[in-house]
Amino acid sequence: MKIFLLCLFLFLIGSMLGYGLEVLFRRFVSAKRWVNPGFMKGPWLPLYGFGVLLMLGFCLLFETLLPESMPLYNPKDFLGLGYESGATVYDLIPLVSMGVAMTILEFLAGLIFVKGFRVKLWDYSNQKGNIMGIICPLFSVIWFAVGVIYYYGIHPFMVKAAEASYAFLFGSDGTVANIGFLFFLGLVYGVMLVDFIVSTGVLGKASAYAKSSKAIQRFEEWREAFSAASRKAKNEVKAKLGLDKDGKKIGGEIKSKIDSLLLINPSKKNENESNYDENGRPTSL
Repeated sequence: MKIFLLCLFLFLIGSMLGYGLEVLFRRFVSAKRWVNPGFMKGPWLPLYGFGVLLMLGFCLLFETLLPESMPLYNPKDFLGLGYESGATVYDLIPLVSMGVAMTILEFLAGLIFVKGFRVKLWDYSNQKGNIMGIICPLFSVIWFAVGVIYYYGIHPFMVKAAEASYAFLFGSDGTVANIGFLFFLGLVYGVMLVDFIVSTGVLGKASAYAKSSKAIQRFEEWREAFSAASRKAKNEVKAKLGLDKDGKKIGGEIKSKIDSLLLINPSKKNENESNYDENGRPTSL
């Protein structure tokens, strides 16, 4: 039970930090505007909460199972493994495992939303090698890079933070030391549960209404066609002025070569933008 409560705490922290990262990523990299990256209204993305527990779990698992003849990264015995070691080739075992696990987790989460709620929170359909628009090689590499950053830069401190959190929750003698904080944790999860129930209910109604209303479907088709025509006209004007889609002077061929290497249609705008309405909320398929 104590380990379970600790996992709940770490899951919550990961979900909220991941939400913040996704908001910034959508604002400055992908969608170029403020959007709510999750299907719930609150500031949490469970995918990242599971991701934090997954990466922490894999690291602890291999640190426990692998013998000292296969040393892992452990500067100044920060992890308390009984030996000191810099980066080694054996680090690839947890790193590759985390990259694969995070890709599988992303696929399962995307599949649940697409098939279960008819909502696509991200879209890799224009990326080469994508599977159902849910995962793609580029973001698998990104997940591997995230695993590298976590393993070498965060994990040693994450272990210490987990130990400190456990001591804070239950005290050094193993008894419950902070009833107030556990009550607060339960309250936050209660709010998250209500948020989840309300959000899934709204999505379910929107999905059922969309299925039964051809007028809504026609409106969506008209809106997409109008948006596409508007984007095309805007891009043509910018092209004549020697500007790219962001209004900046076109310089060099590096970006176009990268796009042609990674994207199925380099001229196609990011499909992920169509997954959100004008209020930054995810729309049903």
